[in-house]
Amino acid sequence: MSIPAIEDDGSLLRALDGRTVAILGYGNQGEAHALNLRDSGVTVIVGARAGGGAEARAVAAGFRTISIPDASADADLAIVALPDEVHGEVVRDVIAPHLRHGAVLGFLHGFSIRFGRVVPPAGAGVVMVAPKGPGTTLRDRFVRGLGIPCLFAVHQETDGSAERLGLAWASGIGCGRARILRSTFADEAET
Repeated sequence: MSIPAIEDDGSLLRALDGRTVAILGYGNQGEAHALNLRDSGVTVIVGARAGGGAEARAVAAGFRTISIPDASADADLAIVALPDEVHGEVVRDVIAPHLRHGAVLGFLHGFSIRFGRVVPPAGAGVVMVAPKGPGTTLRDRFVRGLGIPCLFAVHQETDGSAERLGLAWASGIGCGRARILRSTFADEAET
């Protein structure tokens, strides 16, 4: 069985020109995604809890940090980089009420959507970019001009922007240097 790959000739990233990406959470994956996207020329803000360790690390790395609700409201692409166990409550109560209509909600893997922990808000695109390695490896390979493969899926589309912004995200973190593989939230979560 052949897994369909998406070629990245360098043009995928352009979909994020003039757009804002909010990284919601600044742990192992969130930090790598934020740094790689910024180094790719993307405008990145970090949504973090005021006074927390994640906020301090993001500020030390030179990011503008604001509350998760405010970051969600400012984002064209809001990437949920928080622990799985809080996705349902935080997306429902803190992120979704603040997303602009047509914004895209991004996940780092398929679990929360596949198993119904998150019910995507109507009017928002929902995508997944799931690098096949830890954030430290994603960052290390990016800095060396390399990448790691990722799985990519669109769960909910609005006007075509979910796919475009999701692929730009995958490109911006360096996965297009290795391989972007089309998948589903269910396949990623179950494998």
